[in-house]
Amino acid sequence: MSARDGGGGGGGGGTLGRRQRFENSEFTVRIYPGALAEGTIYCPISARKTTTAAEAIERVIDRLQLDRTKCYVLAEVKEFGGEEWILNPCDCPVQRMMLWPRVALEQRPLSGGEDYRFLLRLKNLDGSIHYGGSLAMWLQVTEERRRMVERGLLPQPHAQGDYADLCCLPELNERSLLDNLRSRFRQEQIYTYVGSILIVINPFKFLPIYNPKYVKMYDNHTLGELEPHIYAVADVAYHAMLQRQSNQCIVISGESGSGKTQSTNFLIHHLTALSQKGYASGVEQIILGAGPVLEAFGNAKTAHNNNSSRFGKFIQVNYQESGTVRGAYVEKYLLEKSRLVYQEHNERNYHVFYYLLAGTSEDERSAFHLMKPEEYHYLSQMTKKPHRSHWDSYGDSEPDCFTVEGEDLKHDFERLQLAMEMVGFLPTTRKQIFSLLSAILHLGNIRYKRKTYRDDSIDIYNPEVLPIVSELLEVKEEMLFEALTTRKTVTVGEKLIVPYKLSEAGTVRDSMAKSLYSALFDWIVFRINHALLNIKDLEETTKILSIGVLDIFGFEDYENNSFEQFCINFANERLQHYFNQHIFKLEQEEYRAEGISWSNIDYIDNTGCISLISRKPTALFHLLDEECK
Repeated sequence: MSARDGGGGGGGGGTLGRRQRFENSEFTVRIYPGALAEGTIYCPISARKTTTAAEAIERVIDRLQLDRTKCYVLAEVKEFGGEEWILNPCDCPVQRMMLWPRVALEQRPLSGGEDYRFLLRLKNLDGSIHYGGSLAMWLQVTEERRRMVERGLLPQPHAQGDYADLCCLPELNERSLLDNLRSRFRQEQIYTYVGSILIVINPFKFLPIYNPKYVKMYDNHTLGELEPHIYAVADVAYHAMLQRQSNQCIVISGESGSGKTQSTNFLIHHLTALSQKGYASGVEQIILGAGPVLEAFGNAKTAHNNNSSRFGKFIQVNYQESGTVRGAYVEKYLLEKSRLVYQEHNERNYHVFYYLLAGTSEDERSAFHLMKPEEYHYLSQMTKKPHRSHWDSYGDSEPDCFTVEGEDLKHDFERLQLAMEMVGFLPTTRKQIFSLLSAILHLGNIRYKRKTYRDDSIDIYNPEVLPIVSELLEVKEEMLFEALTTRKTVTVGEKLIVPYKLSEAGTVRDSMAKSLYSALFDWIVFRINHALLNIKDLEETTKILSIGVLDIFGFEDYENNSFEQFCINFANERLQHYFNQHIFKLEQEEYRAEGISWSNIDYIDNTGCISLISRKPTALFHLLDEECK
């Protein structure tokens, strides 16, 4: 912005004179017309402090020869692509500019780093604002939305008192928040904003709001312009990444069973759908195929959720500067290994075991030495009787393990095979994986007995299982027997072989099974990342933009909690602390620094809880480490 004296005379010294000169000075205001005037980046006009937005719009219309039959408004944008305010006709743009940071006023018009600017917007026939594309495109989208509302694919306009953003509630209290969420949920509006945060209420059923029409509808729209949706969050992150050339992250948090994994799937789907050209096609297929693979090996049925993630994952989608997907990376956290050997009542082992037993052919069942589910110790610890839809062909006895009503395990196994093929697992590799899974199940069936009553040495009670496990693992039977019954102890100058006690042997067997499954899961994640890797990403000169999606299990409190629940809950405490820092503490510190008056917000600070668990040297984690040495 520049100013030049419009008075042309002398005199008028002192404060009053300077004020008069300021009132009469003319300023250069740059207005960006966007798609309303193709080929024009910005339109500079002269304006005084008292020049209104309506007058500024008239000057732009004259200069750019715009259609006067249309209605235009002026929008002030802060942090380009983010916060936006529509100026009233009587508002004065120059006065608004006076409130901008100095660095924003001094930036060059084509530098690409401007965070503050004025945009010329088109006003729709119904009084709303058109946010992008040509008028023809807007009319097409508007008509499409009207048709989708009539067909029930898009929610009806909300009734009076129903707010899509909780920040707009006239009264903010617990009752009004819950009433608004309940009202929207009854209309199958499961998404609600709290400013830039999206609340999702799990409907426990599929809603027809995730088809390609919705992907197109939410593309390149600001948050809050359309009905709240998970696609809107993904779209804002994508365009913020491109406009600011900085990495973005979406954090999904909530209780177990709240729908975090499904929301992650929707996010990844939309983030890949936004990139449709070049190298992206193959990468997108791998990303979409990786989801079912990770779910099969890392998800299980719990008491509250039929598809609960038993590990945390961070999925990073990498983009070229143009916005094309170029690769991805998956990082996993805290796989619940204890579930492999023990499950609580009304819970199940990992999905992949049930897929394997229900979906394999007779030849595969013979090659992998597969049996009925109730014949495996690791699968038959439950007392609740399931439906018999999947196991009838295996015999007349009613099984003692779970199925989930409505699931098709044979289809799920076929889907898993296809997903593994998409990720790059060859048939021979898949055969090795399934062989290892069968070995783990048979390993759980090994039982022990005392060799004699005179000493503590042990033997395997059912030795017929041992050759099956050794064949499936492709190891020598003697070595497997030694690993399951003895341990080696090295002392000064000699090596001792000490037999396990009967009370220790079961734990050793379970530890071996958990180690095998954990190593398999790590290797699967490694292979997925290898398939997602773009060699150019390894070059230091290559600039990579990324959007990360964190999906981690929520707080857990079971009747019997293990160390894994402790770690899971601690991770959630850290996430809650991060949320508190950015939503409450840092925001209020910024208000205080800028001298803004506000009412102090009380919130539960969990800093003490985190310090109790992780702060050196007396925290619980460090005490546990000390005791375990």
